[in-house]
Amino acid sequence: MPDAIDVSGLQAISPSALALDALVIVGISVLTGLVYSQVALHVAGDPAVFAGTGALAAVIFCTLTRARGVSVPFQISTAAGRARAAAATWVVTFLFLAFLAFTLKVSASFSRGAILSFFFTGLPLVITSRIAMPRAVARIGQANAYRGLDAIVLASQGYQGLAGFLSELRIRGCGAVTTIEFDGVGNEEAWASERSRLVQRALENARRARVGDIYIVAPGLVHERIVSIVSGLRLVPRAVCVVPDEIVASFLRSTVRTIGPAVAIEVQRAPLSKVQRFAKRSIDIVVAGAATVLLAPFFLAIAIAIKLDSPGPVFFRQARNGYRSRPFRIWKFRTMRVLEDGPGVAQACRNDERVTRVGRILRRTSLDECPQLFNVLAGEMSLVGPRPHAVAHDELYETLIENYALRQHVKPGITGWAQVKGYRGETPTVDVMYQRIENDLWYAANCSLSLDLGILLRTLGVIFGQQNAY
Repeated sequence: MPDAIDVSGLQAISPSALALDALVIVGISVLTGLVYSQVALHVAGDPAVFAGTGALAAVIFCTLTRARGVSVPFQISTAAGRARAAAATWVVTFLFLAFLAFTLKVSASFSRGAILSFFFTGLPLVITSRIAMPRAVARIGQANAYRGLDAIVLASQGYQGLAGFLSELRIRGCGAVTTIEFDGVGNEEAWASERSRLVQRALENARRARVGDIYIVAPGLVHERIVSIVSGLRLVPRAVCVVPDEIVASFLRSTVRTIGPAVAIEVQRAPLSKVQRFAKRSIDIVVAGAATVLLAPFFLAIAIAIKLDSPGPVFFRQARNGYRSRPFRIWKFRTMRVLEDGPGVAQACRNDERVTRVGRILRRTSLDECPQLFNVLAGEMSLVGPRPHAVAHDELYETLIENYALRQHVKPGITGWAQVKGYRGETPTVDVMYQRIENDLWYAANCSLSLDLGILLRTLGVIFGQQNAY
């Protein structure tokens, strides 16, 4: 893991790193506020107002960052992990700011343009700060962590990584480094003698050396023999550290959680953390709510066009399977002369006679999907996720495509990864559906807020650039 900092996750959220984050946030707020006021409004903005907004945002951001770190106190901090967490925390910070402004009725005091400039300028800068600041703080600390200390290293004979470990100790300012090699693979009788010699030499060196630590570097040494070495060093008033082998170290670089007396290692990360799931749901509500209000007149015009074009209801509601196969009824503008639901649902195809004149336009531009904003507000769908299929199609393809149902382990969406990759519209063969499901499963395993944003942007090009929606 090349971008891992050689410290625990708590150092990545140390007071010094968080203080630097706060300064960056306040600085961004003041700078963007003043620039926006001058360029867009042609007035001189009040730095105190922008500094106050930035300070509030900094408090919220740093509090959320600290809370996340405390919840996983043994996590090794990585650049990618900090970037994901920073993006999610920044979004939640602004949602919380918007909530405060609305409930306290102070939103009129703030320029929406300045706030949006603050948000979009701050997002990449906060991510950069979260990546760089903890590394800088950790490196400064590491460079002086062992200054004036002596180290005693007990190492298995022939361990090839010993030179690199000793070099790292010296880089961190360690003074004298004494190495005592031992043979840990002999029989029990030979081991008893070797262990006695090793402990005695360690004790002798500990009496002569300055303050420092003892390291046991013995990859592959059986647990009982490591315990016996540690037991022999118990009377030495020094810290004793066991350096694990590469396999164990790879696990320790993952998130480590304590569950009572037990320890659990997260060897595979969930696509979205609790904070990110909250942020995704908050974005769904804000965007879907705003879009519903803004598009209401447009929806009315479409409804009138549908009623004038053909007899039948304005909306089409069909049973779909959602998150964890929970059934719901999807909202769409009616585009056909039939309202198929149940065990027999035929997909629309080119020149389908069931499609109305208005319906053909709506389907080609995907405007028929707009009422699904109601499903998003109800929590049945998300803006981004695998497209929900008719129940009849789910039942068919579950028998034909392995792991088909895993796509329902995330909430279905109005648009998705498969759609922007070209698998939109009709799926005339099982092979085409297989490719769509492969993309859905990839999204389910890799979804993130940044990926969702990219999908939303690419969806615009797909709507106006593809010809396979009938």
